[in-house]
Amino acid sequence: MQPTVSGPKDAGEFLRDYAISSLILTARFGFKPVVGNTYYLYTGEKGWTLSLISPTEWGQSSPGEFLASCRLRIDMTWEMSIDELAEDSDALARAREFIHGFVDALAEQDSISTHLPFYERHLPYYQRMLGTALASSLKKSLPASGDCIKALMAEQSSPRTDSGYLLSADASGASVLQGRPSQIA
Repeated sequence: MQPTVSGPKDAGEFLRDYAISSLILTARFGFKPVVGNTYYLYTGEKGWTLSLISPTEWGQSSPGEFLASCRLRIDMTWEMSIDELAEDSDALARAREFIHGFVDALAEQDSISTHLPFYERHLPYYQRMLGTALASSLKKSLPASGDCIKALMAEQSSPRTDSGYLLSADASGASVLQGRPSQIA
């Protein structure tokens, strides 16, 4: 679980990767994710679940409402693909709520590096290992604005980057962060 990082990311990409990866790492799963494989994220009464089983394979025993297909990248961040999900979907609402809370908590911090999940004892084994790999990747891919969260937020809110932090699907089905910069400041 060693990340392969190509260099600094822009602020919007960094925040998107950090938030989406954190959401996926809160999910329950008991398998070792493999780079490039597709997994499926569901939400239900017991929270988030990452599964090897697609929505079409579950039948009636699904662990909850399907949100997205997910893939672990070589830099140990996660990407999500939201396919044909209604705007009023409970899964999308829960994901947006998580992203809002995550970014709000992040905005309260002074330094990004000091709060990266290098070792989170309370997490199950694979989530703990992936959290450590994610932290290492994010530390190596910090944007040009550096370690200061306020500078990162200001850069992320600039017109040249995707602004805001609401989870939605773009035309290709890829997950993106969108919203209003004033909510981030």
